[in-house]
Amino acid sequence: MHVDFPVDERSLRYIEAMENDPDIKAIISILLDKRKQDFHNYASIICFCYKEEDLINLPDVKYLPDKVKAWIKRKSFDHDTNYLTFFKHLFSLYSGFVQTYEGWDKLGKHRSVIPESYVYHRIKERYASKPEVKVGKECFVVIDGWSSHIDRTKDEGQKVDIGVWDYIAQHGEAYEVKVKVYIKEKEHQLEFLETIRKLSNKRIDVFLASFAPKHVILQHLKSFFPGRDLSQINILGVDELQNI
Repeated sequence: MHVDFPVDERSLRYIEAMENDPDIKAIISILLDKRKQDFHNYASIICFCYKEEDLINLPDVKYLPDKVKAWIKRKSFDHDTNYLTFFKHLFSLYSGFVQTYEGWDKLGKHRSVIPESYVYHRIKERYASKPEVKVGKECFVVIDGWSSHIDRTKDEGQKVDIGVWDYIAQHGEAYEVKVKVYIKEKEHQLEFLETIRKLSNKRIDVFLASFAPKHVILQHLKSFFPGRDLSQINILGVDELQNI
C-alpha cells in the first residue's frame, strides 16, 4: 500500500509563524517539560480559559476542575517559578487580543496551535530513533490512488493536523487536535478521519485529541451527534496526552 502525508507548505508556514510567537513558544516549552499531573493542570488552564477575564478570575472559571483550582492556589502561594512563568506568558498572549468575540476568535486560532504542537513534538520524540517513520503536520493524505487534496473539497476538509507513516511496518496514525472539543459544525472532520481509516484498510489509526478530559469530549460528541458511531476514532483527552 502506498501512503503519504504531503505537507501543505503554505499552511505549515502559517502555523509555524504562530508557534514562533514568544509567548506561545514559551508555553509549549513548559508543557513539553512537564509530565503527569503538572501537565494535566497547565493544559486544563489553556483548555477552560478562553479570554483574559478568565485568567484574572481563575477561581470563578465555571468548568475549570476544583482540583486544578487548588493546584493553582498552591503554586501561587509558593511563588512557583515555572507556574509564574507559564501564567505570565499565557496572560501576555490573551491580553494581546481585543476582548470581543472577534478578538476571542483570533485568540482561539493561536491557542489551537499549542495542543497541536505539543502532540507533534511528543510523536516526533517517540519515533526519533526510527528513520523509516515519517511524521508531518498540516498534511494532505494520499492512500494509493486517493488524495485528500484532489478528492475532497476544502469545506469537506483536506488535511490532518499530524500524520505518521511507518514505511516498513506499513502502519500509520492521523490526528485531529483540538484545544477543547467544539466540533458541532465540523462533523466533516470526524468523517474525514473515518474515511482515512477505511481507505487504509485500518492500517492508519485515527485520533481526535484534546486538552479536555476524555469524558467531556465524549459527552460533547454524543450531544452534538446523537447515535453517531464513534468506534473507528480513538479519543485522547488530557489524561491520555500526558502519557503520550
